[in-house]
Amino acid sequence: MRAIVRSVGKTGSCELVESAACAGHRARWWPRARAALLPAALLAASGCTWLIPGMNVHPGLPGQHPYFEQGSTASTAANQRLRYRVIPITPTVVASLLDHPAPADAPPPGAPKLKALLPSMVPPDYRIGPGDLINVTVWDHPELNAPAGTVTQNAALSGQLVSSDGMLFYPYVGNFHAGGMTAEQVRQYLTAHLRHLIQNPQISVRVLQYGSQRVEITGEVANPRTITLGNVPEGVLQAIDAAGGLTPGASRRRAILVRHGVRYDIDLAGLLSGSRLVPNPELEPGDIIHVPDQSSDQIFMLGAVTQQRPLAMTQDRMTLIQALTDAGGLDATRASGSGVLVFRLPAHAKPGAAAEVYEINMSTPQGVLLAGQFPLRPRDVVYVQATEFAQYNAVINQLLPTITAVFELKQTVGF
Repeated sequence: MRAIVRSVGKTGSCELVESAACAGHRARWWPRARAALLPAALLAASGCTWLIPGMNVHPGLPGQHPYFEQGSTASTAANQRLRYRVIPITPTVVASLLDHPAPADAPPPGAPKLKALLPSMVPPDYRIGPGDLINVTVWDHPELNAPAGTVTQNAALSGQLVSSDGMLFYPYVGNFHAGGMTAEQVRQYLTAHLRHLIQNPQISVRVLQYGSQRVEITGEVANPRTITLGNVPEGVLQAIDAAGGLTPGASRRRAILVRHGVRYDIDLAGLLSGSRLVPNPELEPGDIIHVPDQSSDQIFMLGAVTQQRPLAMTQDRMTLIQALTDAGGLDATRASGSGVLVFRLPAHAKPGAAAEVYEINMSTPQGVLLAGQFPLRPRDVVYVQATEFAQYNAVINQLLPTITAVFELKQTVGF
């Protein structure tokens, strides 16, 4: 395109003057360009799926479907292909999910079963071990109870410490192996070995401080620490309470117990909520309790919701309607109530297993009621589809800068 620039007056200003040749060229070019741009804009505005980012999922068609990324070649399609199953949410599906909750991670085959702590249990006799502080009282013989005639209220000074090898020293008896004995067995041993000094000795033995049976508690508790077990049995809940309780970021659904190298998943949600009968495992010396954070308990809210964000399941069960409410509800300007999807991988799924896509129409009363009962599981992805009008607006917003630029060019150049 050629144009002539000419000066106007004495000010030196210039203006663009279209030559006759340019005018003829414009007359030929602009109708063709406008004819080419218009169908493209209308095609994009019509909401074609290849222009609008989507998931290439076929809701409304129950059953299994293959899935692979758009644009993949025949050679890569086989490697990218996944399988998913579209399941309409019906009363039967909801009842089945409620009757069969997600299974917990099972311990390895052959692992010993955890013993439940019951309030009716009779505490077993405590076995003395290294680090315990033992108090021995010989009645009517204060010289044995308080050497050198001293009287003290300090438990550490009035007791005998069991050494690291389980040995205990007592005057006129000497060292003997007390590790593994009960208090009653220590009393009988001392009574038998003091008879040559005292006629019919009256002896009592008790543990002043417990230090041999230790349990470690780590993770999301207020005060991670080592606690000691005493003569009263304790369970996982008692250990968490002794560590100051759970932090705000702690999982309310599970805890991990490691015993002799074997990992056990503890149903913390059942213990805390009381919604189902879950045993409180009795602790043993050497146990490690770990309370994880909420990262594995999250549900992801995506699509046309008011707040796209992860939600933590802080209770035993969260329904679809609860998750949507916590995310601010459906976006009134964009959301399609008839297109709510829940993406889920089956528990303990093997590589290549078909994913599950649950769909529900929440624009009907039955759909809203079913959403109030549909149980979500950790790592679920809830996706709310946008309306066709919202997709149309999204495409127009993407095309508007290009159309505006073309219009401004026409106004400036005079096409």
